[in-house]
Amino acid sequence: MLPTRYASFFKRLVAHILDVLFATTISGIIVIPLGILGFGGTLFSGLMFHHWWPFEPHFNAWDFLKGMMVTLPIAGILIGALVFTVLYWFYFAIFESGPRQATPGKMLVGVFVTDQFGRRISFPRALGRTVGKVLSHMFCYLGYLAALFSQRNQALHDMLAGTLVLEPEYPPPPMVSYNSQAGSTPPPTVSGPVGQQNA
Repeated sequence: MLPTRYASFFKRLVAHILDVLFATTISGIIVIPLGILGFGGTLFSGLMFHHWWPFEPHFNAWDFLKGMMVTLPIAGILIGALVFTVLYWFYFAIFESGPRQATPGKMLVGVFVTDQFGRRISFPRALGRTVGKVLSHMFCYLGYLAALFSQRNQALHDMLAGTLVLEPEYPPPPMVSYNSQAGSTPPPTVSGPVGQQNA
């Protein structure tokens, strides 16, 4: 059992930046090979046929980009973007509904996600929270900035999903020692915003 408090905006920001990097990397590792396998023959043969291959003596970067747009089907780009988005959302939903209640970025800065009562959230709620970040991104990230002014440091997607982002609160050691055998009272327990929370 561990006392908790609302996570600071700075910790949430650092965790978000780290998670965007992690999620983008993981999604890219999966999506890019799939794209090469699915459209590689068309892409590479087209680029070599039009002399847009990077190893050509007169290679031009602008022509290379135009060649990619002409050769790679638009449907492939849309499918890749869709798969990337789904993987990105599942990254957050799986980790935040997991036993640690936190993504790798949140683990690194020591924060975790709970419901309004400090309990672990379900996968559907975690996925809904992640999809709600689309609204938080709108209008220059105003949904994220709401965490600076809300009473419980909640961003817009937290309010929509009914979730909190917490961090452990480590109370200072007691200034005066006591003797339990002498019947003196122990120091008071410092509790967080939702009481004691499982680590």
